[in-house]
Amino acid sequence: EFAHEWFGNQLTHRDWDDFWLHEGFGSYMQPLYAQWLRGDMEYMAALMKQRAALVNKYPVISGRGLPENEIYKPGEGPGNDTYYKGSLMLHTLRGLIGDEAFFRATRELVYGTANPRPGGFKPRHASTSDFIAIVKRITGKDYRWFFDGYLRSAALPELLAARDAGGLSLRWKIAGDTAFPLPVQVRVGDRVIDVSMTDGRGRVDLPEGASYTLDPHSRVLRELPHIAEFQKDVADRAKAAAKKP
Repeated sequence: EFAHEWFGNQLTHRDWDDFWLHEGFGSYMQPLYAQWLRGDMEYMAALMKQRAALVNKYPVISGRGLPENEIYKPGEGPGNDTYYKGSLMLHTLRGLIGDEAFFRATRELVYGTANPRPGGFKPRHASTSDFIAIVKRITGKDYRWFFDGYLRSAALPELLAARDAGGLSLRWKIAGDTAFPLPVQVRVGDRVIDVSMTDGRGRVDLPEGASYTLDPHSRVLRELPHIAEFQKDVADRAKAAAKKP
């Protein structure tokens, strides 16, 4: 709750459609603190728990100035995806731009300076566009495509992989078929290969009979069939239990 209060009072959204700035950052700070305190295993375990709770029915950002009462309204708003999708997107952004740029962007968003000191900052109002602009200035790259792909689309990006005689063809599939050049890693044998995914596509050579693992270090938030199957099983069990006298 301290994390959520900090990101709701020190940093306040300009519009309720940017509510993820409170709850997404607040939710990410919890596994992040666990990583600092106890190591990577607890960090990844906390993120996995969040991943299993995603619903992905409504975009985190509606683009229409979402009223406060619609955020949690069934059939209207993103609900808890504001928390967990925002958090997992930040995990992905951190892997994309690196720790130095990610933490500097976070400090500048929250405090208005890269070097905050007690008594040297005031509460701030900000929007998603403000954060995108900060990331662009720090990295020198425009990542609007990244934020749009995760926050303005209900469905998660899907990484499609097709194997042929020569290797593995990769392609990002997202709503609207817009550009989504998010790099990924592929483990082939004992090597981890960085794939740039220019124009949302990439290629990896595979020796005959070699196995591969997509995103072996779980750096990227994406659609995962086994998570969807798990969620369906949980929902089916809950319905069955509700029918029992």
